[in-house]
Amino acid sequence: MGGRRKYDSGRLWLEGESVCYASQNLSSWKLPIDEIRIVGEMTNPNGPFQDDYFICFVQDGGGWLEASFYAEGRDSLLDALGTRWGTPLDLHLAGSTDFASRILWPPHLCGEPLFDFTNETPRGVWQRLRNWFIPRTQQTLSQAASTELSTTATTASGNDEE
Repeated sequence: MGGRRKYDSGRLWLEGESVCYASQNLSSWKLPIDEIRIVGEMTNPNGPFQDDYFICFVQDGGGWLEASFYAEGRDSLLDALGTRWGTPLDLHLAGSTDFASRILWPPHLCGEPLFDFTNETPRGVWQRLRNWFIPRTQQTLSQAASTELSTTATTASGNDEE
């Protein structure tokens, strides 16, 4: 059967003031643009049989939503957001075949890592055995992303020193 079926990776689009993502294989979601604090890209070694490249939208509190890089409408959405924010959202991880990430927006963080990836430490015989065949990796926000979220949260709350 060769080739990727279009619906596998979903669809990404703007609907009014929200970014929307729909997929049969991944989570579908809707996120108001005003709630986006960081946009980034992330890859993992799961390809070529699963999606291995994602666009990530980070919200206040450190949660994030992912949409497949291969989603229909990706370029149009990134162009529209770039126009809205006055800066291009250029993707640079297309050749990556391992865990990697990069911030696309806001501009002062562009190029910084979005995530840190660490191997899970197995405990006990069964976990070590499982980890031998199926290693697990933890994905957490990078220091740059965490600092940005805490800075924007402080600014948004109007927390002034007295």
